[in-house]
Amino acid sequence: MQHHRHWSAAFASYFTILGLWTAFGPAALMASDPGTAPLALAAITLAYFVATPFVRAVWNRFGFSRTLVFMGGGVSASLCAAALAPQWLAWCVSLSFFFGSGSYTLCETRMLEDLAQAGQGHAFGRARKWGSFGFLAAASLGGAAFSLGGVGHTFSVSLALCGLAYFACCVALALAVRSGTSAPHKAGPAHAAARPALAADSKEPQSTARRKCIGAGAVTGMRLAEGISTTWFGAYWLHTGHSALETGLLCALPVAAEFLAMWKGAAFLQRYSATTMMLICTAASALRWLATPFCSQLWCALPLQAVHALTFGFFYPASLIWLKAAFDDGFFQARYATESVARALTAAVSYVAAGWVIASLGYGAVFGVSGALAVLCCLWWIRVLRA
Repeated sequence: MQHHRHWSAAFASYFTILGLWTAFGPAALMASDPGTAPLALAAITLAYFVATPFVRAVWNRFGFSRTLVFMGGGVSASLCAAALAPQWLAWCVSLSFFFGSGSYTLCETRMLEDLAQAGQGHAFGRARKWGSFGFLAAASLGGAAFSLGGVGHTFSVSLALCGLAYFACCVALALAVRSGTSAPHKAGPAHAAARPALAADSKEPQSTARRKCIGAGAVTGMRLAEGISTTWFGAYWLHTGHSALETGLLCALPVAAEFLAMWKGAAFLQRYSATTMMLICTAASALRWLATPFCSQLWCALPLQAVHALTFGFFYPASLIWLKAAFDDGFFQARYATESVARALTAAVSYVAAGWVIASLGYGAVFGVSGALAVLCCLWWIRVLRA
């Protein structure tokens, strides 16, 4: 893979921001500005929905390198503004996630295109796994730092420093790609760029229209379940009495498992069909999310968090393989539709949860929704596998 180090650095630096925010952001926001928190959390989740078509238009007009520098600069500027004016944290972070979601989509799409052109689609996890490592480092080290000095203004400053690092990595990647010796890239439609992102699984038959729609709905359901639970894990662990250090470690552990899954997942995906892998993942997910509200002590929480290797690390690439096999030329549109619908619904759930569900029913209601969605998706993949 060309420019492997630059791709890896870009993913790692972006996910340090996600790691800090996932572990401590929602709790910090609800503590500092409870009135604004519901709208801000919804806006953050909706960023992908708005940013993806925006970055596609800018990419087509200005090319990959300029678009990446522009989007990375937006992330950095937004987070630096939050560090200078902490009272603007809610809206600065929302803006930074707009630029961040767009730049992540841009990077992943371009990298997958380059891999496909080189016949190395199986190497998807080689660079992407460093994003998981960045998340792991940010959550664990951030937890250690905040346990000493508290979250407060230190949190905003940490986000700003990570934003500056991400911008530097975006500039380095843009320069490397621009001066690369590979064939010139034409910034065409994003659906062409994403094809073929991952090799279609030969064990997955072409689907009927109804089967494709319901299968895409099952993928959306799992992405929604993952989005809901990920949004509230950090706040839940702090609520159950864990320190900032323990919370950081509990949020970092699943990503450590995800790192291993991304690293070694190709061997499993070559051996088992995408449908089989998604069935295993949804079953494990249902167990994890339904058990979480009853198992907040470390001895029980640690193994449950490690199941994230299946809930995302294996499910995500398996779902891409299934969507590619089912939709072929419509792969990008199917992927964007499932992801954007999942994020839009996550935003709605986050808004309601931050407003009154958690206060009235507790965090168990949030994880119960994720668990129920996983059960429904599991039933669908059982039906597909038996067909």
